[in-house]
Amino acid sequence: MDYYQFTAEELAADEYFRAWVCAPTPESDAFWQQFLRDCPERYYQLEEARRLILGLQELHDSNAESVTAAVIWERIEHSIDTLESTPSVRTHSWFWRVGGWAAAAVVVLALGYAWQRGEIAPAEKTEVATKALPEWMEAVNSSDKMMLIQLSDGSRVELETNSRLKYPRRFQNDTREVHLEGGAFFDVEKNPKRPFLVFANGLVTRVLGTSFHIAAYQKDPNVTVAVKSGRVSVYADRRDPRQDPESKGIVLTPNQKAVFVRSEATIRKLLVETPILLLPPAEMARFVFDAAPAPLVFAALEKAYGIEVVYDEEVLKNCLLTINLTDENLFEKLEVICKVLDADYKLIDGQVIIYGKGC
Repeated sequence: MDYYQFTAEELAADEYFRAWVCAPTPESDAFWQQFLRDCPERYYQLEEARRLILGLQELHDSNAESVTAAVIWERIEHSIDTLESTPSVRTHSWFWRVGGWAAAAVVVLALGYAWQRGEIAPAEKTEVATKALPEWMEAVNSSDKMMLIQLSDGSRVELETNSRLKYPRRFQNDTREVHLEGGAFFDVEKNPKRPFLVFANGLVTRVLGTSFHIAAYQKDPNVTVAVKSGRVSVYADRRDPRQDPESKGIVLTPNQKAVFVRSEATIRKLLVETPILLLPPAEMARFVFDAAPAPLVFAALEKAYGIEVVYDEEVLKNCLLTINLTDENLFEKLEVICKVLDADYKLIDGQVIIYGKGC
């Protein structure tokens, strides 16, 4: 069933949606919560339909046998007036434009008659799904400057020009989820019990607390995630009940990035264009080496940049280096080391691979 196209009145008349509102089960609750995560822009239609159904159940619970169509209509109009006066609904929803409420009322009036006559049986002794659906916000940056967004959990997002972010006013449940179109830098507040997920053009980025940048523009064929600090898991947004999609993803550490090819749903791990030092400046004095074994120099590189250097230790263990690499960037350091060792290097899968003949 393509619920994305449903109007609020169509949802109110749908048996599966009505059952969720009146007698939610773990399965139906998971379905509708996932629907909202995938389509947060449909929040207002779901909320309007939910309120209409709750109004009908209140009508049925009154057990007033003398309830007539006029009374039902009067109660519906009262509920609609209440909804229409709610700023969040009036501001964001198309539902209350001219004639919209009348169409909904006709549908609900018919449902009300069916309910009163027993054609639609209410769930007996069940709890109504009264918990509020998450209220989604949308930030759109059409300026030429970065837009700073503070999320309810303390996380910060720097939204780039021509980008938009959809996020709940307050995070609920066990996860924190947002939807990005465009570019943004995320500084996520740590919370091991509540993973933070960013959905961006077919790629999911999952973190517990870290900082990273995502570029996910509609016009671009790729989505890129680059990590500044912490660890990030990225995977294709392909739901398969038989397999955890994260199992086919990759894990990124600082100075690594993932490139997601949207058309193929494939992910490559690379180094960022300009790896940054992860050590404080005081520790950079360690890059002055005097007759130091090559493995010691490579270990210093790994610690400074958080990357893995792969080499044949047996071949290079007797190679000694006397060099000062304090001021060079990572790739300049690698060029100098390889020149001294008469070796070469390649960047493969986010790692540095050293090829040498030995000393």
